[in-house]
Parts: sequence; C-alpha cells; structure tokens
Amino acid sequence: MLKGILLKTLSTLAFTAMALGVRAAASTVPVAEIVFYRSLVALVVLLGWLGLSATLSGAWRTKRPLSHLGRGLSGVAGMFCNFTALALLPFADATAYFYAYPIFVTLIAGLILRESVHVSRWLAVLIGFGGVLVMLSEHLGFGAGFDVKMRFGAGVALIGALCAALSIVQTRRLAQLETTGAIVFYFTCSCAFFGGLMLVATRLFPALGGAYVAPDGRAWTGLIVAGVAGGAAQILATASYRYADASLLAAFDYLAMVWALLASLALYGETPSLAVLVGAAAITVAGLLAVSERRFQKAIKFVIPNKIV
Repeated sequence: MLKGILLKTLSTLAFTAMALGVRAAASTVPVAEIVFYRSLVALVVLLGWLGLSATLSGAWRTKRPLSHLGRGLSGVAGMFCNFTALALLPFADATAYFYAYPIFVTLIAGLILRESVHVSRWLAVLIGFGGVLVMLSEHLGFGAGFDVKMRFGAGVALIGALCAALSIVQTRRLAQLETTGAIVFYFTCSCAFFGGLMLVATRLFPALGGAYVAPDGRAWTGLIVAGVAGGAAQILATASYRYADASLLAAFDYLAMVWALLASLALYGETPSLAVLVGAAAITVAGLLAVSERRFQKAIKFVIPNKIV
C-alpha cells in the first residue's frame, strides 16, 4: 500500500512539472503546438516504458477502436482547454479548476448514465460547486481582480474539467475490456494525432489559434519538460494502482493543489486570493468526500443502524 501511495504522490509532482512546462512554453507558443509536442515527447517516453516492461506488443491490441477514439477526442479537448487556462490564469487557480472534474464525473454518472449514486457524492457535488462559485466570484467580475482574460480562462478551465470527466468515465468502461497499456497508448497517440491535425489547421487558417511559432530555447525546454513529465506521470499513476486501491489513491490527487500553490508562490510570486484558497479547499473536501463513499456509508450505518443508504 505504501508503495502505491508513494508512486501516486510522485505522479502528482510529475503532473505539476508538466503544467509548469506548459506554462513556460505558453508565453510564446500557441496551444496547438504545445499539445502536439507534449504528446509526441510523451509518446516516446511511453513507448520506452512499454518496451522495457515487455508490454509493447499487448498495447497494440484492441477490440474497441471507436471507444479509444471517443476517449481520445474528449481527452485532447480537455488538454487544449487546460493548457489554455494555464496560459491565462494564475497557476494555482488553473490547477484548482481542473480538480473540479470529480464533480462532473458524479453528475455524468448519476444524471446521464443513470448509475446509482450515494447521497455522499451528491453532497460532494454541492460542496464542490460551492467552491467553484466562490472562485468564479473573483474571475467573473465580482471581485477586484476581474479582467476579460480571467473570465475567459475560468470558463475554459471549467470546460476542460468537464472534458476530463468525460474522458475518465470512458476510461472506466474501457478498463473493463482493455489492458492498461492499450488505454494509455491509444490515448497518447490520439493526443499526438489530433494535436498535429490542429497544428496543421492553424498553419493553414491562423485565425483558429495563431500562426505557427518556431519555439525558442525556453519554449523547447518547457515542451520537453511537459512531455517527459506528462509521460512519466501517466506511467507512475498507472503503476500505483497495482499496489493500492483506487479509492484510497484518488485522495492523493489533491496533493497537486498543494504543489501548485507552492510553485505559484516560489516561481511566479503569485499569492492566491482568499476566494481561490476557500474555493480550492471546498473542491478538495468535495473530492475527498466523493472518493471516501464507503467510509461515509459505514459511518452513517454506525450512527443510524436502521437507515438505508
């Protein structure tokens, strides 16, 4: 169990490093280029890992190509949105919005897929949305720090969280039928393909996202860091589930918020506002409540033995 927790913790650090790389490149390079190069570098890292673990041949095999395509589309859409938010918002703010995705997962599962959702998860949705609204109060014009860029960034970040939730729901279904190697491999390939497609489109039609920009040294460093760290994060997160339950490890995802707050302060001198801190705390509590559903049920049954939950 401890090994699983360690691997998961390292994956949150790697995801934070990826986001820092994205932000470094985003100052000069359009998002389409960042998605493409990040995915291309991550694919190289992933292929190396699959080769060393002797699972490369299994990664090619799939019986659900259309499901992988759907997951890839939602995942790459989320990547575009999240990378755009990182370019527009303070680092900690963009990270906090992204971790609203468990709220959307619960809504999709309960309202669209008609899955049975325990009362604790609906409570988590309410708390989480409260946290999002508190953060939005600063970015949508109700606080002193309002500007148009912040408003657009907040909206894009929430769309990114929704896309991430769609990708996660699809991944859960694929996990019942496909190997982990195949899921990660086809997702990374999809991101590289669609990122490249968007890159070509923006070169032909610059209005879609800006003309191609040849990365300078700083941008190349950010792109390589984003790709290597992103690929490593996927590998570490995947490996962690071999040693501990997913319900336990999900709670450690929120360490990324801690790393983001520290990085914002240390690297950019950005001190999150009270609204952002309160909102991020509420989102974290909501996420922890959602992933601790079984413990919540046991507590309810202990306090009210005859209650049906």
